[in-house]
Amino acid sequence: MTDTQISQFLRDSVVFEDDTEKGLDFDTLYGLYISWCVLGRKVPIPDSAFKTAVALEGLKQVKENGQRVYPGMSMVGAAARDYVVNSVPMWTETATDIPVQEVIEQEAVASIA
Repeated sequence: MTDTQISQFLRDSVVFEDDTEKGLDFDTLYGLYISWCVLGRKVPIPDSAFKTAVALEGLKQVKENGQRVYPGMSMVGAAARDYVVNSVPMWTETATDIPVQEVIEQEAVASIA
């Protein structure tokens, strides 16, 4: 059996837990794969080819609570950290009317009081 890029990705970045109801949806799994490729300097395959490759690895999606997930899968490792960090929207000054410097000063004053 040949070792494929997808099988290596799954070994490095995913754990399977039979006793959990959790799972990963396709977008999350593919995003994790992209993070794994970036960190490993690998060229990612398109999402449609990824979906086929994952199916060839024996993974099947199931419908749970109206969402299609790969059951029992959880993210682990460096790619998981990278995916989570890069998936969280960045807070910017435009998100508030208070400039960042004023927020820092307000927090500093509040911590002294």
